Amino acid sequence: METTLPAAAPLGTANAQPHDIHVIRDELCVVEAVPVPRHSLEGKDILAAAGRPADADHIVLQVLKTGGLETIRLHEQANLALGTKFVLATGDRLYRFGVGEDSYEWPYRFISGQLIRELAAVPDNQQIEILRNGVAAVVLPAERIDLAEPGVENFAKVTKVWKLKVHGVIQEWDKPEVKVADALARGGYDPKSWDILLIVQGEKTKVTPDYVVDLRTPGIEKIRLMQRTVINGDGQTLAARRQFKVLADDEKFLDDLGLRWETVLEAERRWLLIHDYQLPVGYAPSVVTLALDIHRDYPVTQIDMFYFTPFVRRANGAEIPSTQVRAMIGGMEFQGWSRHRTEASKWDEHTDNVRSHMVLVDTCLAKELDE
Repeated sequence: METTLPAAAPLGTANAQPHDIHVIRDELCVVEAVPVPRHSLEGKDILAAAGRPADADHIVLQVLKTGGLETIRLHEQANLALGTKFVLATGDRLYRFGVGEDSYEWPYRFISGQLIRELAAVPDNQQIEILRNGVAAVVLPAERIDLAEPGVENFAKVTKVWKLKVHGVIQEWDKPEVKVADALARGGYDPKSWDILLIVQGEKTKVTPDYVVDLRTPGIEKIRLMQRTVINGDGQTLAARRQFKVLADDEKFLDDLGLRWETVLEAERRWLLIHDYQLPVGYAPSVVTLALDIHRDYPVTQIDMFYFTPFVRRANGAEIPSTQVRAMIGGMEFQGWSRHRTEASKWDEHTDNVRSHMVLVDTCLAKELDE
């Protein structure tokens, strides 16, 4: 059973007085600020401040900052350094529930997700989950949980993971806000050579390295890098082959793509083949094999152009210029795209590699569609 809670008064709100405490009076789990005359308080003082009779039928429970509840007897002094939030209840009925390996008691049938977090001292980078109909569901802070409902007495603490795709490779973060520069650094990119696009629900926004991406925003898709200056120049499935070695950084990048790749020797040329490469919407076919010509002196000698099989065309039938070069690789004919770096974006053997050339490939494909 879930309902939306009324807005609660959080600790430290502007209307809270220096000697306020915060009380929960019933199963609605609303937190109210209550003024008290002094810092030194016994259980009976807390009840009186909240308008409750100070008798044995009423109990005071202190919500500890470190997690859990502590009973404050009528004539026992409460240590406000341990927490200023109190639960007021009557009777001796307690509802039990577990969070991870720890068990807790609560005096009301209903409890909010936020109070579960506080009682179990769940850190900010973790979320609470409950198994519903065999599926793990996140318990939101504002949810009110019925502890009498079968199957809700056990909760799990799960470390949150936020995902961001950076130029085709999925990154996982344990925090919801990520600076673009940090995401690029993890991916091995130097942002100074690229335009950076943040794509959210298909909408592209140019951002700077200092921009902070909020991964809690619905529809966050990816960061795409675009080469700033690029100009135009005038099959059968094979078993995975490794006929020459690539650089260690290139191998890791290719493995992280999650696509099958090969290195193939053809006459005097060395080819890197990336299978099942997905083209942007607007091209036909949508999936191809991409080939890169890896010179024997690479990375001193740059990677130039790129090749596809089957041949690629615009989905609307428009001609693609400078795609007349052909190459035979393993008996398959590839379509070469004459796309070359300018002086302003010339190859740097110390920083450029297969990863950066793939940025150029994606940039050229996007520019052809006028993206």
